Amino acid sequence: MDISPLLSAVLSFIFVLGLLLATLWFVRTRGIGMGALQGKNLRVVNSLRLGPKHRLDVIEYEGKRLLLGVAAQQITLLDNQKIDKTTHADQEDATAIPSVDTDSNASQGSFAGQLRRLMQPKKPQ
Repeated sequence: MDISPLLSAVLSFIFVLGLLLATLWFVRTRGIGMGALQGKNLRVVNSLRLGPKHRLDVIEYEGKRLLLGVAAQQITLLDNQKIDKTTHADQEDATAIPSVDTDSNASQGSFAGQLRRLMQPKKPQ
């Protein structure tokens, strides 16, 4: 029996797609390509979209809170502070941003200081 060239091409295409899906499933289940951290001691506290390709992320990592500016081709560290353990224990909610003591590098006039002031919850009057 001769198989028409069109049917042969369709069957080959379906076979290649099946192999691709099987490979993706295998890589995902085995965790191949994941870094050494695999989410240990790393937590995204908050993320703010500034545009289609830009966002600000607040990350907690090994007792530090990092403010990252993320663009399509670049990640910039905007602020780096130690986490106050008493504040962190009181506010375990991932959507809340605990207050962090400001230092001389992050004054109210700096971008990080202004962003921190804007992201603090408003106090009822």
